[in-house]
Amino acid sequence: MVDIGGINDWDAAGLERLSGSLASRTNTLIDLGDRLDRMKLIDGWVGETSEEARRAFDAVVDHLTNSAAQVGAVKRLTDDTEEAVIALKRALADLSSLAFENDFAVLDDNTLWDRWAFERPPSQTDAQAADRQRMKTELLERIAEIVRRGTEIADNAARVMTAAAQNAITDRGSTDVREAAGIGGDEGATKAPMPPEDGKPTRNNEWWNSLTDQQREYVRTERPYWIGSLDGIPAAERSSANLALLEIDRSTIDGQINEAQARVEQTGSAMDEKRLELALDKRASLDAVEHVMFQVDENGDFLLGSDGRRVTVPDRQLLSFDASPDRTLATAVVAVGDVDTADHVSVHTPGFTSTVHGGLGNLVDDAAGIRQLAQWQLDHHSPDSAGQSVASVAFMGYEAPQNVGVLSDNMARTGGDRLASFLDGIDASRADDPHLTAVGHSYGSLATGFALQNGTGVDDAVFMGSPGVGTDSLGALHISGDAYTLASGGDGVAALAAFDGDPREIAGVHDLSTRAADIVMPDGTDVALMSTDRFTGPIVDRMGSHSDYYEFDTTSQFNQAAVIAGIPDVALAR
Repeated sequence: MVDIGGINDWDAAGLERLSGSLASRTNTLIDLGDRLDRMKLIDGWVGETSEEARRAFDAVVDHLTNSAAQVGAVKRLTDDTEEAVIALKRALADLSSLAFENDFAVLDDNTLWDRWAFERPPSQTDAQAADRQRMKTELLERIAEIVRRGTEIADNAARVMTAAAQNAITDRGSTDVREAAGIGGDEGATKAPMPPEDGKPTRNNEWWNSLTDQQREYVRTERPYWIGSLDGIPAAERSSANLALLEIDRSTIDGQINEAQARVEQTGSAMDEKRLELALDKRASLDAVEHVMFQVDENGDFLLGSDGRRVTVPDRQLLSFDASPDRTLATAVVAVGDVDTADHVSVHTPGFTSTVHGGLGNLVDDAAGIRQLAQWQLDHHSPDSAGQSVASVAFMGYEAPQNVGVLSDNMARTGGDRLASFLDGIDASRADDPHLTAVGHSYGSLATGFALQNGTGVDDAVFMGSPGVGTDSLGALHISGDAYTLASGGDGVAALAAFDGDPREIAGVHDLSTRAADIVMPDGTDVALMSTDRFTGPIVDRMGSHSDYYEFDTTSQFNQAAVIAGIPDVALAR
């Protein structure tokens, strides 16, 4: 059994017995306090006694209430520690099962036994070997987080017990035993610990798994900003937290606008006018988020439920929104479908000039369309795939270049790091392993390429209209499945390939068709598809093909959906 901060031998039944004993002692103190209170009323007893007797009486009451505070603290500590130990041991059992399923075992010294440490499993591919190494790293990170939580629980228990033993827990002036016991209980409560500082998705998830139900509820209601953008936390929890924070976000943005407006009135400088413009863009970004997350009526007004709150759009999850002052542009991540349960999850990253205020609505619509098509394909592919679910994520979680920044890969590298953490978080937040596809368009394909080079657990990748993916090696992308590219005729961005790693030139990357086609699904359903190629006309019109990959009823959209659905056999090669 792994060493979890000295609490391995803490027995839940023993803690429960101690809690019962302390409860009995607390009740005895309360009963004695009630008797003393009655004595105060009998014929004005206190008022008629000597000053010395009154002082002695007050000393008894003070000792009694202090004792009640100390017992209350230890009682609350025992109750909370029992729950924390149960939650932590449950997390450890889940971790041990995960290790066993992957031919590892958790040892007493916080290390892993690896069945295949000295030889490679038969028929294991390089991609599978990389996945196994990634799993080993994840397991070690989870062990480290469990040890950290166990140590926190033990340290907190020692702190409260020491304070009680040293009479450092007092009644704070209360003369009522019940009140004093409650005061002590507040001091003995085990507070919800903050998330780990390093922010790695697996450790974040293990932190969440180790919390008690009471601690999770505290985070939901009092500290939602801890988890709103925390990769590794279940998507439904993140979404609820982010929706709860939108009014605070609006207040923060309004503060930025007011500050920028005041500076413009004071200086009139072009720089301050730009700051005001960016602050107003953040408010427009929040408006855009609200309009994709909440239902509106025919007049464009938000629909309100019976509780007076805005009604959310079904199958939408707000996985991140950041308009903090240190950001130039707001960022947001919105899922269509349930990322926590979907059999297939796709993450779509846009490129040059994409912004939340200008393009989130369109990208969410694109994600919804591709999800619907992928689910249709699954239903028409085979009895085994029929009914499988898909979730598609509109990832505007990085600041895309708006001008000359597009000539450098710096923003793609920064965005790639952010995307890699998000992709890792999907994997870490789920007990099962969904089929995960990363889809990058234009400059977003470069960010996706950099993200994949971090090793993310992604199965398949699609690069559309790509100027490059940052590497000439398919193996460097660390995907367990396949990589695909779509490049429409007339797409100058794909043709120019300004960065390293033109996916059309990388050995092993599948080049998918963008031409018109008639496709027959395995169940016999015929599908007529349009082309996204533009070989004729003015160059501006031909360049428009760069933005057509999500267009409905096109071969480009169909091929993309087939990869997302995990049925690339119905996709059409170039």
